[in-house]
Amino acid sequence: MFNKFTTILILIACFSQISKAQSYQNQILSSSIETVMCHKEGWPLSYPMINLNTDERIELSFDDLAKDSKNYYYSVIHCNRDWEPSNISEQEYLVGINQNPILDYQFSFNTTVNYVHYNLKIPNEDISLNYSGNYIIKVYEDFNSDEPVLIQKFMVVEQRVQIDAEIRYAMNSAVLREQQDINFTIRYNNFNISNPLDEVKVSVFQNHRMDNAIYDIKPQFIKPQELVYNYNREIVFEGGNEFRWLDLRTYDFKVEGIYDIQFHEPFYHLDLKPSSPRNNKSYFFQNDFNGRYVIETRENRDPDTEAEYVMVHFYFPKTEPYPGGDIFILGGLTNWKLNNNSKMKYNPDFKRYEKTLLLKQGFYNYLYAFKPNQLDKATVGFIEGSYSQTENDYLFLVYYRNISDHYDRLIGAAQKNSVKP
Repeated sequence: MFNKFTTILILIACFSQISKAQSYQNQILSSSIETVMCHKEGWPLSYPMINLNTDERIELSFDDLAKDSKNYYYSVIHCNRDWEPSNISEQEYLVGINQNPILDYQFSFNTTVNYVHYNLKIPNEDISLNYSGNYIIKVYEDFNSDEPVLIQKFMVVEQRVQIDAEIRYAMNSAVLREQQDINFTIRYNNFNISNPLDEVKVSVFQNHRMDNAIYDIKPQFIKPQELVYNYNREIVFEGGNEFRWLDLRTYDFKVEGIYDIQFHEPFYHLDLKPSSPRNNKSYFFQNDFNGRYVIETRENRDPDTEAEYVMVHFYFPKTEPYPGGDIFILGGLTNWKLNNNSKMKYNPDFKRYEKTLLLKQGFYNYLYAFKPNQLDKATVGFIEGSYSQTENDYLFLVYYRNISDHYDRLIGAAQKNSVKP
């Protein structure tokens, strides 16, 4: 176990050097806000990204566990590729007034816990966007924009380049069975790029994770109308394993994975069966959402306003706590964050890690991740196992900024699956 653990730490340290901290992050800053979802309209499992000058819209929704509605407002801020506010004015990047109320809300119906469901779509009749790039939505109460209750990131793309990507088994034999190696080419036949090394920056994301993303990748070869990124070890990701699943669509009976269901006012409490490591097992393919979730119920109720909030209790037995780091529940259910909300606590009396999450009824994916104390990046292979044949989604973002530009344009985006064509 020590050798395996040491190998994983070395790999993480090697690749963490190319990760980059960002200024704005997805944040929930109010204890009453739950189930924040941001995606392309009508596609809950999509990345929060739309194409410029199209009918596509970003949809943001969230619940406030309060009996009464609140006067929520929103503003949109354009950011550079590092998610810092860009050096362009509101009058340049948007049309409309950049402080508008969220008027689309509904009260929960026939639920044990009251909440208000809010929904916002951008662009709308109050605001439209002129530029491509990174944006955030800031939601706040009344007109107090300095104290937001949540911040959510999204992207607007002007597709000016073509991205051809290939996900392969890692070439390094020591990690051949555990890693996925990324090669890709950017073709820009109808777009002028005079200085690619300085003007073009590429970011690659695995699923929706931010902790292991790779930023500011530069081309290895520059050809006429082509930028080639054909590295051996610089763009490598831990393959990981297929996500575990959690079905919360009913609390009337115990589905697979649920050990016990009890009601303690005002919440239903669902105890999950104890989890076990998968790092010593053979790879087994199963369909999943790659860490995302959908809000649904089995009773044909409106999930936005009639789904219940339930307390879900996770258990991971371990004779002794893992040294040198912590265990986190990783996925959309914890907003892909490695923080106190996702960190499991070791209970020496029961010899297990424990965590309780308040979740809305739905179907969820998650993994257990180990984060060494000295790093910001986690490994899932330490507990879940890591396999090069694992099915993962990869997102490629191409940013462009020449010497005369005042902001970073997002000139290309592509999603590539490691298994599916």
